[in-house]
Amino acid sequence: DTERTFFFDLLPIKAGLVGDFRVQFQLLAVPGQVFYEASRLSVLKGADGIVFVADSQIPLLDANLENFEGMRRNIAKHDMDLNRVPIVFQYNKRDLTNLIPVETFNNLLNPKGFPYIEAAAINGTGVVETFKEIAGIIIPSLKEKIFGQKNVVEEIKEI
Repeated sequence: DTERTFFFDLLPIKAGLVGDFRVQFQLLAVPGQVFYEASRLSVLKGADGIVFVADSQIPLLDANLENFEGMRRNIAKHDMDLNRVPIVFQYNKRDLTNLIPVETFNNLLNPKGFPYIEAAAINGTGVVETFKEIAGIIIPSLKEKIFGQKNVVEEIKEI
């Protein structure tokens, strides 16, 4: 009845081929409430990329900062480097008024200048663009992992 996410949402997406390999994304969405911290920690394990969705409403700035810090802690718990994990920021609810400026978001959450998308998910604005952006970062890194490993295997077979 509340239209909230429970634990996480899962959406499998088929994305075509990389070489001879079929690429399928498992898109997992976890709510930002503190109660779901353990769920977010679990979902991050093995993640190939992250979309950090920030709520653009001014009263939620502190919650966005707290959620980002929680994500940073969880990434560190998995011995991952936030600077090496593909990440895209989505600044959501841009259809409302009295919003946090994009410049503020970028200064506080995204000072390294990672890609960001302005969105209004309720009507679909920016949703596909966000997915395309993260996929465009993840797929090349997966190609490198896959073909790098494949090349090593081929070299071993030749020996």
